[in-house]
Amino acid sequence: MRRLLPLFLTLALALAAAAPLALRAETITVEESQKVAEARRIIAEVERDQEAQAENFAGLLDLREKIEPVRDTLREIVGALQQRLTAENAQLSELGPAPAAGAPAEAADVAASRRQKQDTVGEIERHLRATRALLVQAEQIWGEINEARRELFTSRIFAHQNSILYPRFWRQLVEISLPNLRARLGFKAEELSRGMSRGDAWPVIGGLAGLSLVTAGLLTWARRRFERFRASAIAGGEEAPSKARIVALAYLVLAMRALPYLAVSLLIWIAVARFDVGPEDIQTFLLGLAGAVLVYGLATGATHAVFSPRHAAYRVLKTDDGTAGRSVLFLDVVLATYLVGLVMLGVVQLAETHLSVTVAVTALVSLWVTVTGAALLLRYKPRFADPPVSGLIALPLHLMRPFFWVLALVIIGSLLMGFIALSGFVVGRTLATAIILCLAVLIYVAIDTVFYDAVAPGAKANATLSSAFGVRPATVDLAGTVIGGMLRVATVLFTILVLFSPWGLEFGNLNPFEDVFFGVRFGEVRGWLGAAGIAVILFSAGLLVTRLFVSWLDGQLLPRTGLNDGVRHSVTTVAGYAGFLVAMTVALAVAGVQLQNVALVAGALSVGIGFGLQQVVQNFVAGLIVLAERPIRVGDTIVVKGEEGKVTKISVRATELTLGENSTVIVPNSDIVSSIVKNRSLVDATHRATVRLSVARDSDLDSVFDILRRAGEEHANVLKTSAPSVSIVRVSEVGIDFDLSVLCDRVSNLDRVRSDLYRAILTAFRAAGIGLAEARTIVIPSGPSS
Repeated sequence: MRRLLPLFLTLALALAAAAPLALRAETITVEESQKVAEARRIIAEVERDQEAQAENFAGLLDLREKIEPVRDTLREIVGALQQRLTAENAQLSELGPAPAAGAPAEAADVAASRRQKQDTVGEIERHLRATRALLVQAEQIWGEINEARRELFTSRIFAHQNSILYPRFWRQLVEISLPNLRARLGFKAEELSRGMSRGDAWPVIGGLAGLSLVTAGLLTWARRRFERFRASAIAGGEEAPSKARIVALAYLVLAMRALPYLAVSLLIWIAVARFDVGPEDIQTFLLGLAGAVLVYGLATGATHAVFSPRHAAYRVLKTDDGTAGRSVLFLDVVLATYLVGLVMLGVVQLAETHLSVTVAVTALVSLWVTVTGAALLLRYKPRFADPPVSGLIALPLHLMRPFFWVLALVIIGSLLMGFIALSGFVVGRTLATAIILCLAVLIYVAIDTVFYDAVAPGAKANATLSSAFGVRPATVDLAGTVIGGMLRVATVLFTILVLFSPWGLEFGNLNPFEDVFFGVRFGEVRGWLGAAGIAVILFSAGLLVTRLFVSWLDGQLLPRTGLNDGVRHSVTTVAGYAGFLVAMTVALAVAGVQLQNVALVAGALSVGIGFGLQQVVQNFVAGLIVLAERPIRVGDTIVVKGEEGKVTKISVRATELTLGENSTVIVPNSDIVSSIVKNRSLVDATHRATVRLSVARDSDLDSVFDILRRAGEEHANVLKTSAPSVSIVRVSEVGIDFDLSVLCDRVSNLDRVRSDLYRAILTAFRAAGIGLAEARTIVIPSGPSS
């Protein structure tokens, strides 16, 4: 035992000495240390290459893609270290502060634990500071890259060259640039020939080219056969086809028109990806050519599918035949011209010739697009002053003509002033916007058809889903409405993001989704427009979103819930005011107005509000009470302040009643809350109607009872579940008073039921010889004269 005691003491001292080291080792894991080291290496590499790639869009994008995962990784490590630091500080605070000087010493184990915790906290703080500094550096580099891309984009778009009116420009183009282009193309052709002769590239290219032509020919033949089949099917179909049929044929048109171009593009891509077809610049050119062919196929298919110029009944966009035919012709011609221009720019880029050739090609393409569009608009003469319109979705296509003339002025002005790149960018963005909008419309109508019409009650898909999931058909319809609404919102937001991203149809770069907004941050936008401008934009956008949401609630979702009109009106009203308040709060916060300051100002003006706006505030609070408690609802028939009418609108200030004379009464909500209101349809829409008649005393009572009861039973608006009640209410010297009481199906039919009953009863009385009581005039003789 004595021999083992020194060994135990040695082990204990070793463990005690290693405990702080082990504790410090847990402050950051080995994996996290490796990630930080790798992040530091990537940041240094990106920072080194940043200046070299300053004039290269693709290079800057590659650097940003390298730095983005580094930022995410460093954020995760910073979060983990912060959590550990918080836990260690909490444990350290539980140990309490060290004893003051002169105070009794604390236990040795407590002091050791405090020192260990303090060392651990210091170690974590050191790692946290270093990682945060690295994260800040990565954020700065990311921002610098985005700023460099924005500046490069702006400098290229607004680059100033010679105007197309300068003769010297065209003389230099003809005498110097074009011969240089021919020489450079000859050199590239020889280089390509030498590179392809060393292998079996020529047979591969020839075989793929032949296969492309054969495939495109077959698909074009199939498309023409499809057009004939479609025309015959439309001619033999119904005059007013269903929405599902219209959408299905629109997608078939898109597919059949895009497939030949898709096949050619795919074969070109296979040739580049699978075979050695030449140098890298040749491969880049071929990939750009494949992208241009694919874009044209999608564009022409989308325009024909949406506008359907030859078959108005199968049109998706609501417009007339002239606008549809003119739009399709314009987009087909202009897109073909523009994409040919892009291919020419690709050839110029491949040849690496003078900049003047690129400028000339861009200017000619922009000018040709503008002249073609102007000619189509000027030569078009509508056959009718008010042509018939057909289609599913209404867009403001009537603005297309003035919008085109504005763009034409911008393009021509840019060409004349020497901003050639700007004119090409405007043309490319306009054409791309038209294509994207056509594709978005097709997606939108497909969502509407699948999630609104296909799962509607009574549809086959609704029955299948309701039986499969064991729910009611109305539940399937409601779920489809909610899913369709979310997909609609996603489609609109995605389309807006793509349209506002700073991209153009550049040869070899056809991906508009890679860089939405160039990474613009909200703080930068706020610096450009100012806090007030951002607040106004956000408030307007909030009101627009609120209005669209309320419209969707009232028109799509709530009608499928089975709620009555009153509840639906309350929900939409509350949603509208809630959206307004949210938009106002966000706008004030962005503008820098603190809500606490607003509360202080409101408190200071409370006295004035109490005296000057007392009735307004009272009606506002009463309106909230009416909307919450729902003592009256839209559609109810009420009597308030001596006025009886139907409730048509409930706002937070007043309630609108429509009287029987077709006039409207505005009742303040405070009167509804504070006074007695008679609601004829709060609990039950049925109402009891009473008809009172007085017949002669010598009338046949059995006949009177029978006529009254039969009149009540035979009326269409009297409920058969409650038998009419006939009773004698009074017998007088004049006659016998009868009451006929029936249960009317709706309050709104009350007056008509009374009138019909009186008419039927009086007609039956005349036929039966029953007379009404006649008022007798009682003459009181005057007394003897004095």
